[in-house]
Amino acid sequence: MSRAATHALSAALAAPPAPLGAVAPSGATHAFDLLADIARELRPGVIFPICFDALLRVRQTLRAPDASLQQLAGAVRVDPLLCARVLRRANRLRPAVPVTGLRDAISQLGGERSRHIASTLSGCQIGCSRQLTHVDALSRRLWLHTLRTAAAAYVMAQRLTSIDPDEAMTAALLHDIGAFYLLDRLARQPQAAHDQGGVEALILEWHETIGEALLQSLGLPVVLIDAMRDHEQPRTAPVSPRTVADVVFLANVLAGGATELYGDRVCHVSQRPEPVRERFAELLPDIEREFAALCGVAAEGAAAD
Repeated sequence: MSRAATHALSAALAAPPAPLGAVAPSGATHAFDLLADIARELRPGVIFPICFDALLRVRQTLRAPDASLQQLAGAVRVDPLLCARVLRRANRLRPAVPVTGLRDAISQLGGERSRHIASTLSGCQIGCSRQLTHVDALSRRLWLHTLRTAAAAYVMAQRLTSIDPDEAMTAALLHDIGAFYLLDRLARQPQAAHDQGGVEALILEWHETIGEALLQSLGLPVVLIDAMRDHEQPRTAPVSPRTVADVVFLANVLAGGATELYGDRVCHVSQRPEPVRERFAELLPDIEREFAALCGVAAEGAAAD
């Protein structure tokens, strides 16, 4: 793990530990213990599944031998970990010129190399996901929220700013990567099946810190890390988005944020979805179309989740 990632986790570990609730046997294990384990495991090659639907989309595309670069990019976009790994590989090829958008990363790597990365990672993810069927509903909810945030970020950047829409979408795809990593680790504890509320509370509390450390360990560009840092924290909502971080914050709130994703009703006014949706009402039809394009047939089930 990089020095920067170690520093991020060290800062988290310095905070007072919070009980894990029923996820921990007899309440004896604390968040400190979990993060200590994560500090030992977190590394650039770490593998964890996103959700079963995402895996199906990736594998379906990979079965088509004549898949275009655009189709490969579409497959990569549905899996935040795959997105991060593709970006890492592209940036290792051009360290002096940060690659911040997935479109540019796929173009830089080419079809054959991108397919190899996707095939190798998704195969490993399938193996990891077999023991996690009891959290399928939560992982799918997280996944759909991620794609809706990405759709909102793309449209906001395109319509309201001069920011590259692909860069904004890429940052949004990565904003909750720490939540997927924590869900994978927590779901392997026997108690997780009986206390989803405890699992969700822990994910909400720590996913930003873990996500930041993970992206730092992967060596991703600073603009992407800055955009996901503290995205659940209250702030003065910008009148209009000026930075990628502004776009990701607003897109996350518009997509429901902690209020709808985790049922967290105690939140700052800047984190309440309805005022943001009213403010950007004219963008909502375009966001829904982009969301449908991102998740395909999964969009039909979004309203039911």
